[in-house]
Amino acid sequence: MTEGKIVSWVKTEGDKLAKGEIVLVVESDKADMDIESFYDGYLATIIVPEGGSAPVGSTIALLAESEDEISLAKAKIPTSISYSSQEMTTPAAVVTEEVVSPVATAVEVSSSNAGPAKM
Repeated sequence: MTEGKIVSWVKTEGDKLAKGEIVLVVESDKADMDIESFYDGYLATIIVPEGGSAPVGSTIALLAESEDEISLAKAKIPTSISYSSQEMTTPAAVVTEEVVSPVATAVEVSSSNAGPAKM
């Protein structure tokens, strides 16, 4: 598997996530897979929407540690991402204060078909 298609997001932006909770469904070349969160936090922003595809290991969403950090995580997303010959544009956000520690964890699709993907 070199890329996965986002079938559906079970959670929406701003939702609180618990470790082990299903966040989205990804279609691989063999089957649809439920993708679990490996962390507690909040789904800050979805980068690859339903129906979109992304290479294995690429960032498809950002997870913030607290509700207060959601806006900071949104400011970390690139303004333009190109996956599978399709370009997705997201509005640029402005950060007014310096962020010292990381506030978001990247959600990644794992190439393993043996279990839940790394998130």
